[in-house]
Amino acid sequence: MLGVAAVLHPSVAIAQEARVESGGWDARVVGRDGAAVIHEADGPPLDGPREFFYRPSPPFDVSSRWVLVQDSTLGVAFSQPSGVKGGIGGYVGDFYLGALADVRAVEVRALVFNIWGEYAGHLAVTVLVDRGAGERWEIHPSWGGMTAQLHEHRTSIVWINRVMFDDESIQEADLAPVGRAWEHVTGTDFEGLADEPPIRAVGQ
Repeated sequence: MLGVAAVLHPSVAIAQEARVESGGWDARVVGRDGAAVIHEADGPPLDGPREFFYRPSPPFDVSSRWVLVQDSTLGVAFSQPSGVKGGIGGYVGDFYLGALADVRAVEVRALVFNIWGEYAGHLAVTVLVDRGAGERWEIHPSWGGMTAQLHEHRTSIVWINRVMFDDESIQEADLAPVGRAWEHVTGTDFEGLADEPPIRAVGQ
């Protein structure tokens, strides 16, 4: 079990605990920023074209890097390591969520990087939900029409960006922890999200 989160939304009378379950992954804490904890876990092996005569037995021994920001000020948290996979057809997200309050909509965002550590894009998915405190669920959005070489994908930073509560109030994430995660992945200063909107998942 990793990480502790408390809901600060006024409609929640008692702070609740949100934990990231390793689920067999070697999840570890790599940073903190205020109430947020930044975790890193090994995702699935990379998928994509390989050298023609070299055919390693699966699984390929280079794994995806899943970096997630667990923000204790939001009413939804990751219930286990989550991230984005790349392949020939597009990006696919594996997001495992848990409600700490009664929620009606959740937006998850991701920054993706190729195997060389270069920034490759900003992704988003919004899901309409009817979930009460303590419920867990998973979503697997997909993104197509990308200009990046998707088979080169390796690393993702994911975070809960916005939540709509049962009373239709909206809470947005503080991006400072996302910046800290960016610095962990790239070794460079975070200059904020680009002005262009994120690419939204198919059907969103």
